[in-house]
Amino acid sequence: MHFHLPKPLHGWREFVGEIAIIVIGVLIALGAEYLIEQWHWHEQADIADAAFRNELLEVGGVAYERLIIQPCLQGRIGELSNHLSETTERWKASPMAVRNSAYLNVMPVVYRAPTRPLLTDGWKSAIASGTLNHLPSEHVQALSSLYEQVVQFDALQREEAKAAASLTPLGFDRRLDGSNRIQMLASLAEVDRINSLTALDASQMLEALRALHFRFDVKLVETGRRQIISEQRAARGSCVADLPLDLG
Repeated sequence: MHFHLPKPLHGWREFVGEIAIIVIGVLIALGAEYLIEQWHWHEQADIADAAFRNELLEVGGVAYERLIIQPCLQGRIGELSNHLSETTERWKASPMAVRNSAYLNVMPVVYRAPTRPLLTDGWKSAIASGTLNHLPSEHVQALSSLYEQVVQFDALQREEAKAAASLTPLGFDRRLDGSNRIQMLASLAEVDRINSLTALDASQMLEALRALHFRFDVKLVETGRRQIISEQRAARGSCVADLPLDLG
């Protein structure tokens, strides 16, 4: 019995050629898929980078605001400290003079620092989508460190607001004996501690933001800087400092 191998329709050479065409087609398809995927991640990286820029520009403004009002906040802490160090038991109400129609508290406010919302949605989205895996590792590390500082700054803001509320009794005329004064001084010391940490964090955030070299629009930054100063001086007076803001 004889076995006969099936012959290609057009001979072996034509058969090998058809196989090669198929292989090349598959390789082209895979290459195209790779290029499409690379383009997709490049686009996602651009979108994420734009989100980082917008969020961190706001962070820069908040940090700058904190630094320019430090003379006001430290001056207020010093003022309260001096009054609490007096030996008289009579305390005269000492609400903080802040002229701002947005503050609608019923109770007197003795110490007030801004509590600003700090968005990190762009960063969280980039983590969830895996976009960070397609950015330079050094850039990701710098961003991660800065966003950690943002989260810490936000926590300090909330902690400070809670500590400041404990000073509310100083907003009323009342009797303060030695024990009460010690208690209020301890509360004031906590506010002072948090304020110092918040200012330090603000300074470090600005340094980290400059190191990223996002190249923000100079005119936009300067316009925002002047607006922040104007708003804070309208609310707090001449104690607000006029500091430069270089985010280049």
